[in-house]
Amino acid sequence: GLIFELPILVYFLTRFGILSPEFMRKYRKHAVIVILIVAGVITPSPDVTSQLLVAFPLYFLYEASIFVSYFVVKRRVVE
Repeated sequence: GLIFELPILVYFLTRFGILSPEFMRKYRKHAVIVILIVAGVITPSPDVTSQLLVAFPLYFLYEASIFVSYFVVKRRVVE
């Protein structure tokens, strides 16, 4: 359940200047590998289908976090 709080965590990390959308885009490939590993660990069965069913929402949350970070930076520049 904590993983689904990723966009909120990214919002605050970007707001404090710790994280940027450029950093998240640069390390997207690394994030995909980590997401697949996490999905493999938290899935109850060794079936690839169930692991992918967990990995796709996690990847979607990562992409949503990039957009959240982008809008936080964009809003900071406007202010």
